[in-house]
Amino acid sequence: MDKNDLQNKQSIKKEKISFWKKDGFYVILFLCLCVVAGVATYVNTNTKHKSSSLSKQTQVSVNDQNKKAINDAKTTETPKTNTAKDDSKKTSMDNANLVKKGTTKSNASVPTNATAVTSMVTPVNGTIAQGYTGVAGAMAVGLDNVSRTILGEYIKVANKGVPVYAAMNGKISSVSGGNVVIISNDGKLKTVYDNLDPSSIAIKVGDPVAKNSKIGVVGDSDNAKDRIVNCDHLYFEIDEKQSDGTYKDVNPQNYIKY
Repeated sequence: MDKNDLQNKQSIKKEKISFWKKDGFYVILFLCLCVVAGVATYVNTNTKHKSSSLSKQTQVSVNDQNKKAINDAKTTETPKTNTAKDDSKKTSMDNANLVKKGTTKSNASVPTNATAVTSMVTPVNGTIAQGYTGVAGAMAVGLDNVSRTILGEYIKVANKGVPVYAAMNGKISSVSGGNVVIISNDGKLKTVYDNLDPSSIAIKVGDPVAKNSKIGVVGDSDNAKDRIVNCDHLYFEIDEKQSDGTYKDVNPQNYIKY
């Protein structure tokens, strides 16, 4: 090795020593920062991965709870549906039994489940002597052994002269002998009062009449006492207006109760 090579090597060695003395601290610091950054990146990546896994687990748990709630709701609703069907079947059977009972000859009124309408009052103080049958019900056998369809009801009173009152607000549609007909103000109902004493009727056709106002007293003008019911009475009928404008009889007990 010649003198020049030796000097070059010594010069390079001195430069390296000078570099590490001067800049070695910064190199080590840079390496440390790289290590710290790497560790931080690793920790952050693991945290995100764990959070994602936990979120997925939570979502799956919520979905499972929702499915369980839906299944529980279906299980709870099923008995209600069955109960409603059972009630419907029972009601249909009860109605069928009522129809069967209605075919038997009897002086009893046709059964009704309708709720009484509070806007109508009883026309007279008494009790039912012969109830409504309607054309679909059993015909009533009278005192004369004749079978009849009863489109209203015969209300037994204590004696002739008992006051009779308008069952609803309306207007007098007809007055004939001891028979009075009132049409409701809306035209949907017609009430018939028969067996009144003609001399007690002071109202005339077209007169307005207020509910519970007196229209006459019980008399003996329909001659039913010897044919149908053996008592002083008022014949009372309620008709409902149909879509074609005609009126059809209904059970008065749908509106008032005795």
